[in-house]
Amino acid sequence: MRIGIVGLGVVGLATGVVLAEQGHKIIGVDIDQNKVKGLECKRSPIYEPGLQEMLERYFHNFTFTTDYGLLSDTDLVFITVSTPTIDGKIYLGYVFDAAKRLGDVLKRNDTIVVIKSTVVPGTARKVKEIVKNDVVSNPEFLREGRAILDTKNPDRIVIGSENKEPGDLVENLWKFTNAPVIRTTWEEAEMIKYAANSFLAVKISFINEIANVCEKLKDCDVTVVAKAIGMDKRISPYFLNAGIGWGGSCFPKDTQAIVSFARDLGEELKIVEAAIKVNNERINRVISMLKGFIKEGNVCVLGVAFKPNTDDTRESVAIKLIKTLKSEGYKVVAYDPKAKADEAEMVGLDECIRIADAVIIATEWDEFKGLEEKLRGKFVIDGRRILDPSKMEKGKFKAIGLGE
Repeated sequence: MRIGIVGLGVVGLATGVVLAEQGHKIIGVDIDQNKVKGLECKRSPIYEPGLQEMLERYFHNFTFTTDYGLLSDTDLVFITVSTPTIDGKIYLGYVFDAAKRLGDVLKRNDTIVVIKSTVVPGTARKVKEIVKNDVVSNPEFLREGRAILDTKNPDRIVIGSENKEPGDLVENLWKFTNAPVIRTTWEEAEMIKYAANSFLAVKISFINEIANVCEKLKDCDVTVVAKAIGMDKRISPYFLNAGIGWGGSCFPKDTQAIVSFARDLGEELKIVEAAIKVNNERINRVISMLKGFIKEGNVCVLGVAFKPNTDDTRESVAIKLIKTLKSEGYKVVAYDPKAKADEAEMVGLDECIRIADAVIIATEWDEFKGLEEKLRGKFVIDGRRILDPSKMEKGKFKAIGLGE
């Protein structure tokens, strides 16, 4: 098929390369001219494992442009633009702008518009009013750092549609994944995405609260507690990793958006609100740990990306930590294998450790595992629980969820 993709971020590009691999012709549209020019030269604008290689391999199936007019004769168009949260509410301007432009250029009334962007319930109905063509809600559930793998091997495919035939076409498009398909209404599909992300955020905040208690107990480690409760099939081990909090392009904005959306409907999402509050307190906990070691001096922050295997720093807890450290009077240097941050001086790994009085692990890159020997002589705070406490110097090591 001829498939359009509007918005060439992580979701758009991951969707594009996976469908290009299946032999479809992809027309990628973005308003960022520099991004489009780079893609025309086979350069991915973001780091994501496997993305650059797949872009090069299936480049013959791609057209990149800023011109919506090239979408006029497509079979299907994905909307994958960003939906940021502004002043606590979701901003849908990019989605509706894309819909208006599609409404102006689509020549075929059988072109299906598919919304992959994360949107609050009711959005698909509004997009249908704008574009006039059939609209399908097909939310993504990919994880940055695993975007290609998750697009190829999703846990489920959710398809929300008003009419059966458009949903059938989208279901057939993703049949190669062999994933179970859930057919829903528009509103159910939109709600499923928010419910999933909110639940995962709640799960992380829950284990972080348990970590707080473990820190006050003798010989108690939250990683042992999490492993044991995760073996219960009703709980599962996923998203039970205690740390310095969640960030990124999804959880912070999505939890705020659904809380605000529910409040406008006269409902309170008290558990989600509590998860947000717990997450916002994580940085102060790390600062308190650090002050137990040193009140001033040089601090090396290892990791600035919001999670490993990505260069994305949006809502990165590590960067918020850096800002707080500087406001407290500490001098900060940082290292990350892929990401950059203007908030701190970026140096090499060995240099970062060498000049530091204290080291804080803020992102769980594999590169930071096994650093115990290099960290000898330094005060160390393991914010992501990737070091072996038995190999660290007593009196100089603290970790999230590790009792004294």
